[in-house]
Amino acid sequence: MSTYLILLLCISLCCAQDNNTVVENTSTTEASTTDGSVGCICGVFLSGQFKKGSKEQPKGNPALLHEYSDSFPCTVVGNKLCTNKCLDVIVKHLPNSPAILCGSIDRDCHKERAYLFIKNCKDEWINTNLSAGREYCCKDGIPYKCPILS
Repeated sequence: MSTYLILLLCISLCCAQDNNTVVENTSTTEASTTDGSVGCICGVFLSGQFKKGSKEQPKGNPALLHEYSDSFPCTVVGNKLCTNKCLDVIVKHLPNSPAILCGSIDRDCHKERAYLFIKNCKDEWINTNLSAGREYCCKDGIPYKCPILS
């Protein structure tokens, strides 16, 4: 099961990269903490915290947060590098993701998906549109099997 999730994440990342036709000059200024910019920050938000397809920032705190001291260029390529760095950490925890997510949120959830957002350079979340491809159900901080309705 966890192999399937890892494969799905990798396929999603490849598709996201293949669909991105924006070309930017990668020699632009790199992130610097002296000008108020941020380094690479990973955040996992549940689908109930944002509107899919909207440019609005997600509501509330991320279910999971990981910060890197690395700085990446403030470009599409830099964002992809940050995304890949985040995936390196997330993939390691996919087998335990229901317990980790349910234990870290302060509410119950029913059939919500977890999406990866990043911050790179700017202090605003960027939706990578990458998801583990599964739904999470949590009650009182404990995961339970989401019911399948026919």
